[in-house]
Amino acid sequence: MLIMVGWIKLTEVMYPQKPAATTPSASVSDDATTQTDETAESRPAVAEATTTGDAPSTDLPQVVSAVSREPVTLGDDRPDDPTRGSENPYHMAVVVTPEGAGVATITLSDHRNQVARDRKNPGHDPYRLLSEVEDARTGQRYASFVIEELRIVEEKQTIPLADAVWSIEKTTDESGETALLETTIRTSTGPVLRLRRSFRVEKGSYHLKLNTTIENLTDQPRKVVITERGPVGIRNDDPQREFRRIVSAVVDKTGRILDGQNATRADVFKLDSRKELAPGEDRHTLWAALGSKYFACIVCPLPREGSETLNADYFVKVVGRAFFEDANATEDLGFEQVFASGEIKPGQTTEFRVEAFCGPKSNRLLDTLPEAAARGYEVAQHVDQSGTCTFRPLPSIMLWLLTTAHRVVGNYGIAIIILVIIVRTVLHPITKRGQINMMKMQKAMGALKPKLEALQQQYKNDKQKLQEETMKLYREEGVNPAGGILGCLPLFLQMPVWVALWVTLNTNVDLRHEPFFWWIRDLSSPDALIPFKTGFSIPLLGALMGPIHGLNILPILMTITMYAQQKFMQKLTRPATPATPKVDEHGNPMPDPVAQQQKMMNIMTIFFGLIFYNFPSGLNLYILSSNLLGMVEQYRIKKHIREKDERGELDVKKPRPDAAGGGKPSFLERLAKKAEEARQIQSARVQEQQQQPKKRKKQPRF
Repeated sequence: MLIMVGWIKLTEVMYPQKPAATTPSASVSDDATTQTDETAESRPAVAEATTTGDAPSTDLPQVVSAVSREPVTLGDDRPDDPTRGSENPYHMAVVVTPEGAGVATITLSDHRNQVARDRKNPGHDPYRLLSEVEDARTGQRYASFVIEELRIVEEKQTIPLADAVWSIEKTTDESGETALLETTIRTSTGPVLRLRRSFRVEKGSYHLKLNTTIENLTDQPRKVVITERGPVGIRNDDPQREFRRIVSAVVDKTGRILDGQNATRADVFKLDSRKELAPGEDRHTLWAALGSKYFACIVCPLPREGSETLNADYFVKVVGRAFFEDANATEDLGFEQVFASGEIKPGQTTEFRVEAFCGPKSNRLLDTLPEAAARGYEVAQHVDQSGTCTFRPLPSIMLWLLTTAHRVVGNYGIAIIILVIIVRTVLHPITKRGQINMMKMQKAMGALKPKLEALQQQYKNDKQKLQEETMKLYREEGVNPAGGILGCLPLFLQMPVWVALWVTLNTNVDLRHEPFFWWIRDLSSPDALIPFKTGFSIPLLGALMGPIHGLNILPILMTITMYAQQKFMQKLTRPATPATPKVDEHGNPMPDPVAQQQKMMNIMTIFFGLIFYNFPSGLNLYILSSNLLGMVEQYRIKKHIREKDERGELDVKKPRPDAAGGGKPSFLERLAKKAEEARQIQSARVQEQQQQPKKRKKQPRF
């Protein structure tokens, strides 16, 4: 615990908070910096361009903004009401703002922010996937999918567009709704470029379609590069761990979709608030996404019509952004996408087509979308499984078992218990075999203990001879010195399965807002039987377990069963005859390492109970069920071992005298022999170096 707290303090020193942004000088007069609302509405705003390099500074292009700032809403976020026979054909509602031609909010109709108190009358609470974020220090607001700037390559001019107000119009047809936006870039001699954008939401689709066209209105060819902001304002759904991150997918030259890069807000902020997600050599970025624990917004530029590649050739790069100059901020994570048009001839247009998936990271949903398989949307889920001690196919198998059990019983809580029973049953032979091997090893070592102690006393001054005689004794008695390690091998074989089950329950969006019984109304959040009005944090543990907002029953029951299972295991593995107390060379009693280890395990059990306090109730239900079934399993295994011991099947059989010298040594014996030979060679080298006379160092004259 002290190491963890020390590490947290060390990171604060290694990565200090950035200083706040300086405010403009107060010497500027108020008359020059303020204007009335009437003037702002009556006079269109103008955004001036900036030049770079050797570009001329006169007659800069300007963006003439529209007057109206009223947004339009596409789609609908009302939930279905089967009792009244109303069904919403849309999966989301998108609020398109003319300021920057972006998206203010995206809400999902199939999901809620909070668990409904009354399931018959749940009320209107659509899940807020994306929303505008505001920097408290500067007051600057950031929306999603805004064109931040446009660069005219020939003139080396960069035109800011984030604050420009576009004209906007909404159209509706039988299959969906569309918002059309338009603006013009002009100079004193006339228009230069015309920009049009369209946002479209279709019925029954989780994709937001975004098209951007640029028309060349001059008599000279133009090349433009635009920087478009990706999604921002996604929420974190986990109180203990930051799941928000940027994820990219890449495609190699053979067309295979690979995992790209991922970055959290902390990763981006370390690199001066910008981090480029480079795809690597001979690879191209396919899409970039901003995801949380359960939801994601995957932005995929589409290839040009007639192209045979998966990736868009105009898609230049993805740059992760932290928009606030505040080290403690979290909600400002996002990214930028850079598109290059190529040459646009006079009177012609170029088009950038983008589709953004806005929805849950659910295998059940993604399996029904043809775009998901073609574009590799499952890469957005891989980041939730990275860094875990498991194999990637195992979580998919666990998810399939959990979904199948849910189809049968109709309750995810009962399905979790069934899944634990299935996994325990499948792994029971491995667990049983490992414990039998460990019991054999304990019994054999108990029988050899007097002989080993005699050897230690006889050769206490000759470690090499002691090693040789010990290995000889093991061979004569038929004891494998690696038996203890082999007894732990089944535990290591089970770990990937248990971790896969853990990952499945912790990141499965289908468990979100799913009830079990009584007070457990959401398996994806803590089971607060008595919620607190104000939360509090435990000193030193607050950074690990998060704030406490209620009395959670499942982690308390889980800790009690874990402690009881630990004591039960200690009782089962207790030797029949207590060990003889050891004393040191001064006659003082030495502590028993086994007893010390058991005490430490009991303390760690309580510590883990505190760490798991804010875990989702589905995970705590899984651990609680596993503990109870584990106690039953241990009792049956112990009974089976006792029966085998009574029949003498646990006794180690000594090798036959006639086969002692002619039998082929086992793999472990050969390995031990090679290790001993290597040790002897190294020891001989050390002795040879010690016997060589040391060269006297030359003393300085002064």
